[in-house]
Amino acid sequence: MFGFCATSLSAIFWHSLLPFEFFVPVIMLLAIILYYRVWLLSGAIISLLWLSVYSHFLLSFQTKNDLNELKVKAEIISLVTQNSDWLSADIALIQPNVTFLPRKKLRISWRTTQTVKVGQVYQWQLKPKSITGILNKGGFNQQKYYLSRHIFAKANVKSAELTGEQQSLRQQLLFSLSKALGKFNNSDLMLALLLGDKSQFSNHRWETLRQSGTGHLVAISGLHLSVISAWLFLCSFWFMTRLRQAQGKSNLVFAIVVSCFGALFYAYLAGFAIATQRALIMLLVVMGLALFRRFSSPWERLLMALFVILIIDPLAVLSAGLWLSFTALTLILLSISHYQKSRSIGKNTYQKIRVRLKQFILIQLCLSIGLGLLGALLFGGMSVHSIWVNLLVVPWFSVVVIPLAFISLIIWCVGRLLGLNWDYGFELTDLSLQPFSWIVEQVHKLPFSWVHFSEVLIIPSVLFLIAIISFAIIHKTQYKWMSLILMLPLLFNLGKILISQSNSWNLHLLDVGQGLAVVVEKNGKGFIYDTGAAYGESFSYAERAIVPFLNSVGLTEIDHIVISHSDNDHAGGLAVLRKQFPNSEIIANAEKLDPTQNCYPKQFEWQGLEITILWPNSQLEGNDGSCVIKITDGRNSVLLPGDIEQYAEYSLLNDSSELKSDVLIAPHHGSRTSSSPEFVKAVSPELLLVPAGFNNRYGFPKQEIMQRYKNINSEIVVSGLQGQITVTFDENGYRYQTYRSDFAPYWYNQLFKFGELND
Repeated sequence: MFGFCATSLSAIFWHSLLPFEFFVPVIMLLAIILYYRVWLLSGAIISLLWLSVYSHFLLSFQTKNDLNELKVKAEIISLVTQNSDWLSADIALIQPNVTFLPRKKLRISWRTTQTVKVGQVYQWQLKPKSITGILNKGGFNQQKYYLSRHIFAKANVKSAELTGEQQSLRQQLLFSLSKALGKFNNSDLMLALLLGDKSQFSNHRWETLRQSGTGHLVAISGLHLSVISAWLFLCSFWFMTRLRQAQGKSNLVFAIVVSCFGALFYAYLAGFAIATQRALIMLLVVMGLALFRRFSSPWERLLMALFVILIIDPLAVLSAGLWLSFTALTLILLSISHYQKSRSIGKNTYQKIRVRLKQFILIQLCLSIGLGLLGALLFGGMSVHSIWVNLLVVPWFSVVVIPLAFISLIIWCVGRLLGLNWDYGFELTDLSLQPFSWIVEQVHKLPFSWVHFSEVLIIPSVLFLIAIISFAIIHKTQYKWMSLILMLPLLFNLGKILISQSNSWNLHLLDVGQGLAVVVEKNGKGFIYDTGAAYGESFSYAERAIVPFLNSVGLTEIDHIVISHSDNDHAGGLAVLRKQFPNSEIIANAEKLDPTQNCYPKQFEWQGLEITILWPNSQLEGNDGSCVIKITDGRNSVLLPGDIEQYAEYSLLNDSSELKSDVLIAPHHGSRTSSSPEFVKAVSPELLLVPAGFNNRYGFPKQEIMQRYKNINSEIVVSGLQGQITVTFDENGYRYQTYRSDFAPYWYNQLFKFGELND
């Protein structure tokens, strides 16, 4: 069991899954190892096989139709977003002959005005797309998220015919309860607490929960199930002892059974989310061992719960919820174990209360710091105020909010059966949530409510914390001082940051789909060329990719933002960056962008680099008006041509000596209208970086254009295929790294094409 769990958890770092053709030889090897009873190695091989088989089944799709058109029967299982005429939802394929393998899901985009509900079954005609998404440091890893939720493809709906409706009890409750709670101020929180539905959370609500470190309180997990189980156990045991005095343990058994069924029902209401599954399995294991009178340590129960979850869903290892949940339990067990060894429970009531209070505070401190650092690893930041906020609100939720919400739901359901509207319990629940809402709202306004961590400082910070904890709990002097060695990585990195000047500099071509965003970094300061696209009021690549990247590498000062031209795929994110960096100089020619400086030929120095604006000489509309910039350190050079086409290229050829560069960003994403033979020869780049989205609708980059660069021996790297591309320049020349091959070369970051899993 340990070998299986440890190997499954290590899958987060695997470079590839087991190829299909190796399954039979590995199974034969497993049989031999099992014969010789090498259990640890057997568990590891079973884990490798199970995760590989599971993933192959999920990501492969067989159809007689062309993969550009998919006809399936599927059920709507969740509504992601919905506005006046566009709907985003998750659908699950109906596969009658599949029982033990994962239920395949798709994320659909559907233009419709009809009323759509969870549980409806349609015959779908879809245009499928790969789950492959943009990949940058610090950014949201969409394809990893999709895999963890068993989503094997995205799709646009071409047509849909309603064939039936499968309304479960939970779906009926969700539909009715959403209407009943609509009049309350905290209806979104109540829906999350009762049914695990967070679809009504606004962006502001998510932000306040994140910055206060209280998101776990509205995700039905261990705390919620434990509270409900404990209350049901105490109430049922008290009732049975008053009803009849039993000589044996029948009353205890009855209370345990009631508690288990209550936890199971609550988990069902929550939709059996990952955190809920973990808590439910843990509770059932504990209760089951108590029923059968079998002793087991807390660590054994934790390992058993993890084993069951990874057997049911091995892809849960890709979910942040799994890591947060089991880390929380591990920290709780470590805190309790340490406290019990070093403290004894007092004899009188006052001493007992004082000891338990100290124990609770210790657990909350460990949870806040430990989960905060893990959150920094997973999300790039942590909440500074989470410690004191959780000390206040966790007891309130445990004693008041959660029991009150559950009792209110029962009263409301009974009233519905009798044809009455008994929602006064919800009024009390809403009132009990008011202090919580007020606290998290105030935290949102406080300084340091969310602190971003640079990637280079996160792991050293974790080691620094381990050093402090080890120094505090280790009693032997020689080992106590040895633990301080773990502080050195953080001190070393901080020392490097304090060194103000460096000869090396980086150019980052970010993966922003079919658009352009370049960040030049030197001496802890940044220079941005183009900002990617923005769509509507809710989506911007600047917010999705550029700002998280800047936070991850620790860039807090952006001196210049250059906008090549006003097309959305180049200028769409300017508003986000202007708000984030209000003191940055905006260099552009389009007046509607409100620049602080024009982009006509000139030369200036930035951080020891020479910046030369080569084009345009005058105001030009369209792609040929793109601002062309050359950056050089005297040894290495980069040319940033925006979307210039052949007219601008031939104009620039009048002074071709200025064009020769080591690295070139492909003009106009590799279009046929750019990269004329003469321009390609004049620049003669050793390295060509192509900003083109994966499987983009324009077919960029064009193969005949890429061949021109191959003919002069240019090395070609495409952002849509490799994710973020980082080129580092120094006195020895340049070297480049990519996200998929170097920064995170893991199996779930590879290119996924619809209908197949690449090994």
